[in-house]
Amino acid sequence: MRRAGFAVLMLLAGCRPDPGVPDYTDQGYNRPDAGGEPNDEALPGPSPYVEGQRRLGVGFYEGGRSQDIPVDNTTVHIHLYDGTLSLEPSTTRIEGRQSDLVVHAGKTWLGFGVHWSTPRNLDGWTTLHVSLNSADPGFANVSIGMNDDQSVQLPASRYGYTNDGQWHHLAIPLADFVAGGLQLNAVQAPFVFIAGAGPAADTLLLDNVYFTAD
Repeated sequence: MRRAGFAVLMLLAGCRPDPGVPDYTDQGYNRPDAGGEPNDEALPGPSPYVEGQRRLGVGFYEGGRSQDIPVDNTTVHIHLYDGTLSLEPSTTRIEGRQSDLVVHAGKTWLGFGVHWSTPRNLDGWTTLHVSLNSADPGFANVSIGMNDDQSVQLPASRYGYTNDGQWHHLAIPLADFVAGGLQLNAVQAPFVFIAGAGPAADTLLLDNVYFTAD
């Protein structure tokens, strides 16, 4: 899928209307590993971490890792774009003690992302992993993105996501983002999630977001 700025993000179904300038207001959102209380036994996930592996956590992940760039709301933020959604904790999870419930605000699109205040070099990392689960129509068309000074979006269905109410574990080669124009040595947002139009209160479960060097 071609390279696009935030003003023209591509969805699986095609180009969506220009959403205007995204709202990058800090939402102050924190995962349990950033200070929250655990609420159940931690699950190892579909691909448990093995000591000695290279695994990078960038938010939305509680499992074992060799490196971490945590959301600190100072240099690393989770931005919810244009009030298109809310994020809520859920114990229906695939790893750790909770997942994140993405709740549609009923607008013509939906988006959020992990953003770094200073670009970082992800050369040497090869694969972005994410687990998704939804059967609601607002999440039939989902894209996963990364940004340098622009955004490269890839359809989640290409990597095994189906809107069927089951967990799907996606492994997205970073080479596919590079083919779309991403510069791995200047990444500003390592994980961006985009969905299409949907009714308010449609939901999707998101969990298990990390990078590996295979």
